[in-house]
Amino acid sequence: MEQLMIPIFIPTRGRINTQNTWDAIGPEAREVARLVCPTEEVKHHEWLERRVLDRGDVKGINNARQFIIDHAVEEGHDKIIILDDDLKFNRRESAEHSRLRKTRQPEMVELWEKMEGLLDGYHHVGLSPRQMNDKHWPHTVQYGMRQNAVHGITPRILHKHNIRYDSMQLMEDYYVTLKLFLKGIGNAVIVDWTWDQRGASGAKGGCSTYRNAELQEQQARKLSEEFPDHVKLVEKTTKTGWEGMKTRWDVKVSWRKAFKDGQARPS
Repeated sequence: MEQLMIPIFIPTRGRINTQNTWDAIGPEAREVARLVCPTEEVKHHEWLERRVLDRGDVKGINNARQFIIDHAVEEGHDKIIILDDDLKFNRRESAEHSRLRKTRQPEMVELWEKMEGLLDGYHHVGLSPRQMNDKHWPHTVQYGMRQNAVHGITPRILHKHNIRYDSMQLMEDYYVTLKLFLKGIGNAVIVDWTWDQRGASGAKGGCSTYRNAELQEQQARKLSEEFPDHVKLVEKTTKTGWEGMKTRWDVKVSWRKAFKDGQARPS
């Protein structure tokens, strides 16, 4: 079995019996991956033979991601991968086709090696969502695109520019990507592989334990006020079963504009 070198962190809370990402990432990745969970869940995951990083009483996905960044810097990791805990993965049948198929565990190591290689040239690397990725791409990697759920990061770049996931309670991944773009730090997004969520955004556990309509609106407004030239506040119909939100305030982000504006600024 080939040994992966890049550490993988999966923040999780309240999903001891449903660890979709852990199950999907493949055996090589599980050797270097850790579930980043609260203290009270550590023994349960260890009993199920999952490797863990105890995050104490840190609450919220934003704070969990920042905990991971701070831990990675302290441990001297030059590059890491952070994954949501509810993912499955697909890949393109071939370069000539738009069709995606479910990945097989033995081939997942190819994805993590590809992300690790891209992090030699880019400070943040993402993976395309399955939604809207049903076309033929001229290249397997695109630039200046939305990045969420799957994050390859060089932690030191966030520390250098004081860009923090805990600056937002929700949409913290959008915040970090926009901050990096506007610093002139572009990303690379893999498009011949994709991620997808097995359950709705309102699945039990995770951020569903604290996300509500009031907080969602507050955070959407905060993001639009932080980036008025690139983020527009919009009201959306909720289709994924977020509890108590048939409609919600959300954001529409001009990713390409933010990327181009950042590239145009003097360094």
